[in-house]
Amino acid sequence: MSGQYPQQSVIVSDTAVKSDEPYDIIQSNIEFLNAQFEKHLTHEEVSQHSLQSYYVDYFLAQLNNGGFSQFVYNSRWGDCIHHTIDGLAAMGAVKHLDLFAKATQLIKERLGAQRLQKFLSSEYFGDNEEHDILNELNSKFFALSNTEDLIELNAQWLRGLNDLVVLSESDIAQEIQRRAKAIPDREARISAARNAEPRYMKLIRALCIAAGHELDRITTGDPTREYQGQRTMAWHFLTDRGHFHMLDIDGKALMFEGRTDNIVCEIEAPEEFGP
Repeated sequence: MSGQYPQQSVIVSDTAVKSDEPYDIIQSNIEFLNAQFEKHLTHEEVSQHSLQSYYVDYFLAQLNNGGFSQFVYNSRWGDCIHHTIDGLAAMGAVKHLDLFAKATQLIKERLGAQRLQKFLSSEYFGDNEEHDILNELNSKFFALSNTEDLIELNAQWLRGLNDLVVLSESDIAQEIQRRAKAIPDREARISAARNAEPRYMKLIRALCIAAGHELDRITTGDPTREYQGQRTMAWHFLTDRGHFHMLDIDGKALMFEGRTDNIVCEIEAPEEFGP
């Protein structure tokens, strides 16, 4: 039954808890967190245990994809670092925690604040000495996966939390809505978020309003779209009526059906386009 659960509760689905796949409970936690962020809750207003699980998984995904350099670059070596450290410690990932400490020391001694900032401000790919220094610990990280599986440790830790709440998908949806409605300055947060959105998102929202559609989500950008002999960026998105894409071209925003040239609607798109 849906109700008011403490803000620090870790909420996952009953389906994920019943699953034999350890990642399912991690994914369920990620989905609940992301849903809260989409409703404009802040990191301070969600479960800190949820954030720890979330960022340990983020750390693992970044390392598997591109090594320590990618994790440092994409995380901006920012606020998520302490959640990652706290999560590794809470899960008992002592070897990963020790390696993370070595990475922190490497950044401090080999890079320093100035070179770290240079790395974060640079292009990630290409010749980059800082990139290579950060990846010196990659082989040690991958070797640890045989003795400390972060997916297994993360899943076991989540299952054992005293503040774990298991709900049906429908009750989770209700809890997300309840939390969103409880935000005292919700409209101001929505307005600020809309103002900060990139131009293409503002245009897609305006097109959906003009066409009488309800925007579901933006899916991908395609830089290879050709229209009237001109190559341009197409932004694909889903509404309550299906798949569409948008072109921002010659002072207009055009909304097309699917991947076709069939125009649904168009709006004026001046250089300074508001929310």
